[in-house]
Amino acid sequence: MARIKLIDPEQATGRTREVFDRVKSYYHMVPGLQKGLAYLPETTNALWDLSLMTAGEGSIREELKRVFFAVTAHEVGCEYCTAAHMLALLGKEWSHEECVEVVTGNPSPRLDDKENAAVNFARTVARNPESVTDEMTDDMRKIGWSDGEIVEVVAAVALMRYTSTIASALDVPLEPAMEGVGVSCGVPLSPSPDQA
Repeated sequence: MARIKLIDPEQATGRTREVFDRVKSYYHMVPGLQKGLAYLPETTNALWDLSLMTAGEGSIREELKRVFFAVTAHEVGCEYCTAAHMLALLGKEWSHEECVEVVTGNPSPRLDDKENAAVNFARTVARNPESVTDEMTDDMRKIGWSDGEIVEVVAAVALMRYTSTIASALDVPLEPAMEGVGVSCGVPLSPSPDQA
């Protein structure tokens, strides 16, 4: 149960309804995260823009950014965001087991060595941004990541730390489609029957 009353999209008016309609045009529903944040409709709208830009802008493919999002959400302990981004990976034909493996810290056979190194870097940034060292960014460059791409990784992590803070602090409940998808407290949950 959320710690605040989530705004009902059917009852929303004015700018809040406009923002909900925008989100709904993408998801075909309004997720709980937006229902909670919608007390601040301009912030909700700006976060929506930032989310679309962070996922789409730059040269790192969106699927890999989804891995960064899921890993970050897990590292900061947000079950809602972990499940949401694992669900996005399932939609890209990852298996539940593959999602759990990468989220919990194992290299993914779906990713090459360079990409797995970026996931580990994202994990470090998520866990403790202050722990990033010059050596770590130098190592990223040595394996082929540009400065711009390093910024993309950090931006993806920063976005997910922000959204995870909102979802966790407000205790936004899982969407029905997320139930049984995510990783809770480091313990993999069973996939739902249609995900198995």
